[in-house]
Amino acid sequence: MVDLITANAYFTEHVLHNEEWFTADDPTRQRALNGAAKQLYRLFRGYAPDIKPLPDEAVFEQALWLLRMDETIRKSQQGVKSVSVSGLGMTMERVGTIAPEVIAILGRRVGRYAD
Repeated sequence: MVDLITANAYFTEHVLHNEEWFTADDPTRQRALNGAAKQLYRLFRGYAPDIKPLPDEAVFEQALWLLRMDETIRKSQQGVKSVSVSGLGMTMERVGTIAPEVIAILGRRVGRYAD
């Protein structure tokens, strides 16, 4: 399990646009880390917590990706394609669930469940 202190150091030293990380409180950051690890272990089955752990930076980048998701992105992942209010409409395109940085670190998944 990745820890908050190491994650904070990573975002301080290596990530230029880190506002979403540092505006979140510690419990939210920890939930983001836990959620990111859970998501990545499910999708990248070549990794296992006790045998071959994910690289910390992959979990950190995915946690930041989760924190950056606003309501619009969450709705698009749930299948909403457009929203209209008082004549003003917005069409949404599906956004991937895995951070591009994570794909660069771990490689793209291939097959039926590829993101």
